Amino acid sequence: MIEIYRAYENGLPIVGPTYLAKSLQISKSSAQQALKNLAEKGYGEYIERKGFLINEKGLEEAKKIVKKHRLLESFLADIFSLDAITACNEASKIDAFASENLINLIEKKFGYEYCPCGHKIPK
Repeated sequence: MIEIYRAYENGLPIVGPTYLAKSLQISKSSAQQALKNLAEKGYGEYIERKGFLINEKGLEEAKKIVKKHRLLESFLADIFSLDAITACNEASKIDAFASENLINLIEKKFGYEYCPCGHKIPK
């Protein structure tokens, strides 16, 4: 969902399997299956020969995931003086496991508005 949200932020309304495969360094067939799975979960629509079009439910879920990732990324960069790429890589390893409580604490205590990469943190 993070890559789909990034594409959405950059004005790309439909994310195709080729785009996702390149972004995540996975096979095109795996990317296509992932997009179809997101559509089956109700996060958008998979349009054959075009790609995945995210809907409001998908956007809300993507914002939660991206917010968690970017807050952790900011926290790691700030507390441990990590560069943006290292902080992003480390946040990717733990963001799925961080509780909402931890994320809320980080958000309240530090008030980050942008991650170290310069992307706005969703509210």
